Amino acid sequence: MVPWGIYVHVPFCPYKCAYCDFDSGVHPQETVAAYVAALREEIARAGVETLSVDTIYFGGGTPSLLDPDVLGELLHTVRRTFAVRPEVEITLEANPGTITAEKARAFRALGVNRVSLGAQTFEEGELRRLGRRHTVEQIGESAALLRAAGMENLNLDLIIGIPGQTLTSWERTMDRAFSLRPTHLSVYLLEVHDGTPLAAQLAHGRMVEPDETLTVTMYYRFLERAEEEGYEQYEISNFCRPGFASRHNLKYWSDEPYLGFGCSAHSYDFRERRRNLATPQAYIAAMRERGEAVAGRIAMTERRRIEEALMLGLRRRSGVNLSAFRERYGVEVLDLYGDRLAPLGEAGLIEISGGWLRLTRRGLIVANEVFAVFV
Repeated sequence: MVPWGIYVHVPFCPYKCAYCDFDSGVHPQETVAAYVAALREEIARAGVETLSVDTIYFGGGTPSLLDPDVLGELLHTVRRTFAVRPEVEITLEANPGTITAEKARAFRALGVNRVSLGAQTFEEGELRRLGRRHTVEQIGESAALLRAAGMENLNLDLIIGIPGQTLTSWERTMDRAFSLRPTHLSVYLLEVHDGTPLAAQLAHGRMVEPDETLTVTMYYRFLERAEEEGYEQYEISNFCRPGFASRHNLKYWSDEPYLGFGCSAHSYDFRERRRNLATPQAYIAAMRERGEAVAGRIAMTERRRIEEALMLGLRRRSGVNLSAFRERYGVEVLDLYGDRLAPLGEAGLIEISGGWLRLTRRGLIVANEVFAVFV
């Protein structure tokens, strides 16, 4: 049986970032306590003691704000409810400045063995434009505290496309990021969502986004630096030192099952995709009233599963193994989609080599156009 992943959503933050459109932010302590109680109930109700789990991911929000005792309660509930493997990967998302030496040691003692640190940039001005309140120095300080506590598996999140960002400032951010020698780096394009403070500032001309050509140049420059520094690109936005790919995130791109708990969390079990209610308040109320918080379901027909497996599989840098895909799903990809894929190959966006279908370097930046052929 394929082991499952567990995702636990913690929507609490010390402040709201200018670009964030998630239902996250500052909440009173009574809401936090009620939410944690609802989480523990939802996890316990989903329990199948024989269900094997090999990854647990605490995302947010800012899960590192949780008191270690609270995190311990949640982990205890997961371990009591599922068959958690000894080699489990336990990831905790954290913001620089929210980690103390005491907290780092406590998290490690609970079994946390991977931390994803939301650095975003190593330029003070860019941090302020994003509405981030941590400093550049706190990024390094947090990384040092985590390593001192025995957590070597460290990811740094970085953003390209920040208003005012230049190729020169991006080079400085890359220099600082690689100098910390994290085991993993994730690089994302800034998305500007309607209704956020950042969107309003851009609309009123108070900030200017980098042009698309510059953003593409920054992304390609990162590909070059990552390779020079000994990192493997294993997904469009993710890079790691050998052996340190995110085992949890690989499940999303490999058509593997996972359970999501908390508001906005998603689950997938091959048969359907489920999503929970979006806000902490609605989630807490639903758990109290009906013992579950599902807001929507999508049935996974055979065709939908094939389409999603191809779209998500192509996010991996290795691509889709056509022979393995035929064995697993009983279809020939080129028979189904050959006519639609041919123009993409002619345009240099995809390639087929050694039995693998993958995005080219050029295809990485227009991946959504490629994925559209499967919808």
